[in-house]
Amino acid sequence: MTAIDLEKARKAAEAAATKLAEAEAAEAAREAEKATERAERQHELDTEFLAQWEKLDAELMAVGSKSAADAVYEGADPVAAVAHFWVERAKRNAVRSHVRSAYYRLHGQQHPDEMFARDLPSRDMRIADRLEDAIYAASRRHGDDIAEKLEAEWMAE
Repeated sequence: MTAIDLEKARKAAEAAATKLAEAEAAEAAREAEKATERAERQHELDTEFLAQWEKLDAELMAVGSKSAADAVYEGADPVAAVAHFWVERAKRNAVRSHVRSAYYRLHGQQHPDEMFARDLPSRDMRIADRLEDAIYAASRRHGDDIAEKLEAEWMAE
């Protein structure tokens, strides 16, 4: 290769390097813009979520507040009743975890009130114990109902 050929190749390489640097800078600018838009959108979503999370928590509480004993008393399957109670509790804890994260993203620190959106306590699932508790409580209530009915019908006042 001659010196002229080398110089042409060098200039072509420099032009390609310049073009590559410009393309990389443009891509970095687009990515930075996307990141800024994503951060702004996340800020809006976190603000909106913090404004309404308590409503979602209350809705989940309404769905999952019935104790397994109440559900069994009303005729539900004991296994399904116990499972439903714990599933709904897990959903509420997921909401509460998300709200704590949203608060942190917005304010850069944990909420000053340590009770804010704290997780509901969980206990060892001990399914057999929970089933026994639910069935025992429901059976006791059914017995009390019949005793009240018998007393009302068959006891003189």
